[in-house]
Amino acid sequence: MRFLDIELYTADPAGTRAFYTQQLGLPIVAESSDYLTLQVGWTRLTFRAVTESVAPYHLAINVPSGTLEVCMHWYQLDYIDTQAPGQTIAEFPSWRARSTYFYDNNGNLLEFIARNDLSLDSPNLTLGDLFQCISEIGIATECVSETARQLIQRFGIGPFAKSVQLPDFMAMGDDNGLLILSKVGRNWLFTDTPAALNYCRIKFERTPGCQLQTLLGYDINQMPIGYQVPNRPKPYTLSAL
Repeated sequence: MRFLDIELYTADPAGTRAFYTQQLGLPIVAESSDYLTLQVGWTRLTFRAVTESVAPYHLAINVPSGTLEVCMHWYQLDYIDTQAPGQTIAEFPSWRARSTYFYDNNGNLLEFIARNDLSLDSPNLTLGDLFQCISEIGIATECVSETARQLIQRFGIGPFAKSVQLPDFMAMGDDNGLLILSKVGRNWLFTDTPAALNYCRIKFERTPGCQLQTLLGYDINQMPIGYQVPNRPKPYTLSAL
C-alpha cells in the first residue's frame, strides 16, 4: 500500500514550515496562507492551518535499511530514548526493522524506520533519496476491532502479517504503507503521548497503479473511521489568514 497524499492539521503553520523545510529539508510543492504541501518521497504531505488545538499525530518515514545512523547524524534532532535509557534506536526483529523517534514543532511523534525487507539500498543514493515515503500514520479510535473490520470490508486493507494484533493496537497494511490503529488513550510507543482522535485525510493505492482511494478520519467519539455524518462541519475551522 502506498500513501500518496496525506492531509493533517496544524495550529502553528509558521513553526511547521520552519521545522519541515529547515530541520528535515523537505521541498515545498505548494503553499498559501491556509496550507503547506511538502514532498516526502512519493508522499505529498499537507498541513492545513487551523485556529484550534490539534491532537498529536504519529507518522513514520521509510529510509533505506543501511542508512538509519546516517539519517540520525545528518538530521540533528532530539531523538528520544527507546528500549533503554540512552538507546535511541529501537530494534523490531519480528518486523525486520529498526527505528528512531523524535517530535516535530507541533508535538507530533515522527519516526525514521529502516525495513530490511524493502530493496531501497543503492550505491548511488544521495541525501535527497533517503526518504522513500511516509509509511505509517497513527489512527486513534475508540474501537480498534471495529475500525480494523471497516478497513478490511471497505478498503480491502488487511492486518500486517509481521505484527501481533492486540485489543488496543493493530497494524494494517504492508511495509510500504501501514495504518497504526491505537485505542484512544493508549500511549504511543516509548512516549507518554496518548493517542487521541483527530482529523486526517489519506489518499492511497493498495498496489502501484491501482485505483486511488480516500480514507477519512474524524474527531468524533466512537465514530468509526471513514464514516461521515451528513452535513457535519469540519472538525476544526480553517483560519482566515
